[in-house]
Amino acid sequence: MGIPYSKQINSAFDQVTPLVSAGFEVLQTTKNISVLLAAVQVFTAILLVFILGALLAILVSINPDLEKERRSLITPTVKWFACWIMPECEVRSKFGVIMTAVAIILFASGWAIYSHATDVKDIAADQAVEHDQAEQTRKDGELGKRDEK
Repeated sequence: MGIPYSKQINSAFDQVTPLVSAGFEVLQTTKNISVLLAAVQVFTAILLVFILGALLAILVSINPDLEKERRSLITPTVKWFACWIMPECEVRSKFGVIMTAVAIILFASGWAIYSHATDVKDIAADQAVEHDQAEQTRKDGELGKRDEK
């Protein structure tokens, strides 16, 4: 009575194993999509901050009551941008260094997220291979026990 019951358990386990593997792949895909959505949200937030800054710059540059603020805020930024486009210009500011550092940090963060997402797929593939090898070893062991009887 115990042997047929064991065969039924092994048969059920063999049927469930592919479903578990498929569920794991769906989980990993969902995780990758959530990481991508988080990156898109961060990019959107940064873009909105730049838009807000541009709107404030327009407000300060157009309003005649804010002449002093325009000279202290907008003019150096426009000079820096002009020097960025035309390399002959000698005026440089700390803003360029800060923006370069921010760009490097964003690039490194994106690269880290991408490498983590691709490593997860490699790990899942390795686990699937190990699981298949364990199943084959288990089946070989059961065949060896049957041959001994």
